[in-house]
Amino acid sequence: MTVTTDCPKQYPATGISVLIVGAGVAGLMAALECRRNGHDVRVIERSPEQVITGDSFTIGPSAIHALDHWPQMVIENEKIANNPTISFHDLTGARATVPKHINYRQGQNSKNAPEQVHRHWRPQFHNMLLKQLSAIGINVEYGHRAVEYFEDDPAGRGGIVLENGDRMDADVIVVADGVGSHSTSVTMGREIQARPSGEALYRTAFPVEIAMADPVVRERFPIVEGNEGPIELWTGEKIRFIIARTADTMSWALSHNDYASATESWSHSADPDEVLKITATIPNWPEVADRLIRLTPRDRLLHFRVMWRDPQPSWVSPAGRIVQIGDAAHTYVPSSGNGATQGIEDAVSLATCLRMAGRTGEVPWALRVHNRLRFVRVSCLQKLGLINRKTYTRAPSKGNFTPKGIENLMAEWIWNHNPEEYAEENYNKVLDHLQLGTPFQDTNIPRGHIYRDWTIDEILCQQERGEEVELDGEWE
Repeated sequence: MTVTTDCPKQYPATGISVLIVGAGVAGLMAALECRRNGHDVRVIERSPEQVITGDSFTIGPSAIHALDHWPQMVIENEKIANNPTISFHDLTGARATVPKHINYRQGQNSKNAPEQVHRHWRPQFHNMLLKQLSAIGINVEYGHRAVEYFEDDPAGRGGIVLENGDRMDADVIVVADGVGSHSTSVTMGREIQARPSGEALYRTAFPVEIAMADPVVRERFPIVEGNEGPIELWTGEKIRFIIARTADTMSWALSHNDYASATESWSHSADPDEVLKITATIPNWPEVADRLIRLTPRDRLLHFRVMWRDPQPSWVSPAGRIVQIGDAAHTYVPSSGNGATQGIEDAVSLATCLRMAGRTGEVPWALRVHNRLRFVRVSCLQKLGLINRKTYTRAPSKGNFTPKGIENLMAEWIWNHNPEEYAEENYNKVLDHLQLGTPFQDTNIPRGHIYRDWTIDEILCQQERGEEVELDGEWE
C-alpha cells in the first residue's frame, strides 16, 4: 500500500489527541477512523509483536461499509473474504442438510440486501488493517502493557500506567484491550464480574496444505477454489464441531462442557491430545475427524473458556477522558456472530462523535454521546446471542433447514445500519437528551422494541424453565 493512492481525504484537524490501548480489530479500526476524522492518533499493544493466530469471524455489512472510505481496503477485503455455505450434520458427520449460502433478509421498506456474507480469517483481516494504518504513517508500538488507568479532570487528560511504571496521557484514552480490561475500575468503579458459561472452545486455523497431506482428510474435506468457504456444523446436545475451510486455510472448533483447563485468553495454547480425549467419549465419532485434529499444529490450537458478563451500561470514565470499545465494553458469546462487527461500529461511531465535538473541551460529552448511541444496540445483540446459543445445541433437522439463531442474525435492523450517519444525525439530539433531559428514541434497534435492563441470570432462568424469552418489536 502507498500513501498516495489509497488514503482518504481527512476532515480538518480537531487538535484532539487519542491514545488507543489495544491493536485488535476494534483498536486498529478506531485508529484509522480517528485519523480520517482529524484527530491525532497513537496506538500501543501489550503483545511483544503482531499476533498471527486466530480463526474466522463474520464481518457484517454495517462494518464492511465502513471500509468504503478506504479504497485499497475495499479491494483487499474482497480478495481475502470468502462467501460460505453452511451444512448441518450430526456427530457422526452424517449430513442432514444440503450446503447453502445464507442470505441477508430484507424488510418491507429496506434498501437492497447485501449479496453475500463476508467471512474472514482473523489474521488476514487484521493484517489488512495494519497495512492501511502503516500507509497513513501510524505504527503500532508493541510491548506496552497498560496496568492502570487514570484521568486528570482539571488538566483535561486521561492516562495509563505501563507495566514498567512509565505513564502516557492524551485527551482521550480509547480502551480496546479486550475482555477483562483493567479499565472497568475507572468506568464502572469496580471490576466487572464474569461468570463461567459452562462452555469452552478448542479452536484453530492453519494452512490447508497441512490437512491435505492426509489422503483420508483430503477425500472427506476436498480442496476448494476461489472465495467459496464451506462450513460444516456438527451438532449434539453437549458438543458442537465446526469445520470450515477455504482455498488456503483449514479451521475447526469444538465446543464442549469440560472446561477446567481453559482460560479466557486468545493466547492459551493446547495439545490436540486433549481434544481426542473428548472425542473418544462421543458414540460413533468418525476417525476422519480425529485425523484432522491430530494434524493441527500445537502452536495454532487455542482453548478458550467462554465467560458471561451482564450488559455494562457505562463505558466512559467520570471525567469523560477514558472510553471502552469492542470487547472491553461489551463481550459477546460466540453464538452472537457480532463481536467483530460491533467493535468496528464502535470505532466509527466514536471517531465521528469526537469530530462532531470538534475540540478538546467537548471530549467528555462526545464520549458520553457515543456511549448512549451505542449501548442499547449492543445490549440487544448480546441478548440475542444468549438466546441463539440454545438453537445450536439441538440436533439438525432434515431438508432445507436453517437454525432460527442464524436467521435472527440476518435481520435488517442488524445489517442495515450506518454508524457514521447515525452519529451525525443524532449527536445533537443525544447531547440535548443528556444535558437537558429531552426525550431520545433509539432507531438502531428492532423496530417497536422498548428496551429495559436485563441480566444473564434472568435469561438463563427463563430458558431453564422452558420458557421462550419474549422479544417485543420486530427482531426478525
